Amino acid sequence: MEIKFIIIITVALFFIALVQLMKIYDLAAKVRGEKSQEKLSRSENLLMANLMLVFMVAFFGFIIWLISKYGSNSGLYQAASAHGKDIDELLMINWYIILPVFFITNALLFGFSWKYYYREERKALYYPHNNKLEAVWTIVPAIALAFIVIYGLMTWNKIMYNQEKGEVVEVYAYQFGWIVRYSGVDNTLGKADYKMVSSSNPLGVITSKTIQDTYVEIDQRVNDIDSILSSNINADGEYLLPEKKVDKLQEEFDRLKRRKYRIEASIDRKDNNSTAYESSNDDIVVQEIHLVKDQPYTFKFRSKDVIHCPWFPHFRAQINAVPGMETSFALTPTITTKEMRSDPDVQQHWENINVIHNERKRRIGEPEERVLFDYVLMCNKICGAGHSNMQLKVIVETQQEFNQWIENNGDKKRLTFSGQEVNWSKTKSQASL
Repeated sequence: MEIKFIIIITVALFFIALVQLMKIYDLAAKVRGEKSQEKLSRSENLLMANLMLVFMVAFFGFIIWLISKYGSNSGLYQAASAHGKDIDELLMINWYIILPVFFITNALLFGFSWKYYYREERKALYYPHNNKLEAVWTIVPAIALAFIVIYGLMTWNKIMYNQEKGEVVEVYAYQFGWIVRYSGVDNTLGKADYKMVSSSNPLGVITSKTIQDTYVEIDQRVNDIDSILSSNINADGEYLLPEKKVDKLQEEFDRLKRRKYRIEASIDRKDNNSTAYESSNDDIVVQEIHLVKDQPYTFKFRSKDVIHCPWFPHFRAQINAVPGMETSFALTPTITTKEMRSDPDVQQHWENINVIHNERKRRIGEPEERVLFDYVLMCNKICGAGHSNMQLKVIVETQQEFNQWIENNGDKKRLTFSGQEVNWSKTKSQASL
């Protein structure tokens, strides 16, 4: 740490000394009567003007190369959801409007810098006002922006207010990861409440069992605090512990008592818990998202701690997950993971990734491996030090493959809060009848 600090100080002092030397050089030139750096000759001005054109050509060429190499969707391949095509069309329309304006305005900017470079014999024209010009550059952009906004709202309403309710899946965000809950056969997520969140019930799902487990957990902690405080008090009634620790324990004690009271008052239905919260019985909690191709889904999002931003880049779907509220969007995946992996562009991209990946593996002495494309859920909002770790694998597959994943890996992949086993494929087909 000390070495880094010394290096930073050394670099800073070097740049300060360099700036001071430049000032001394300029001052010495003025004393000798030499040309100041602030006064450039005509040839130097002409050189700068010509370099403006060179930079413009290089700049435009670089932009065109980026578009041709990565495409209009920044290298995210084709959209893998039904509404993703609408998003891409909206983006393309924006490109059609923005790119001509970008090239025209920058061409004028660099062109005028080249044509009207400074010459002593030329005097600039004083042109303070023109109503027609101001009307043109106000009305024309207003019309273009109005079109973009209206078309964007139409696309937004078409996507967000889709009346087709798909299979409900909840994604729960926390620092720094995701928990996924499938709604089960009844396609209804069990109720959840932040007051029920605990180490054994991270989603706060409400069932008869979780209510009783929460009571036990609260009572145990209350008794522990009471035991600590009562065993650390002298004959005069003074605590032997530091005052701050006592205050902290008493604050936690009061908070736990309030939490239990609120559960009893607003959540616990006593003998009716089993029926009031029966929709939780078939909920399935997993650490991986599996979706069926062409099956509509309604995703619901909650956050435990801070604002996260669930983002499915290949599905063109993103929304904030906000503590204390539920957000949602619907999507229908249209391309399976296997089909996307067979796309030539995807294959070429991942071949390049494997070359770089295995080169680094060899450098650190680890065995080589081949990585393949997968859909991914990411957090698109900087939510803390572990933000970059918030990635979750998403697999799009056929209905048969999905049923096999649920049934064959059920014991490893799922947790049913009621302790009951659910035959996913059979009960789902029966429910549809």
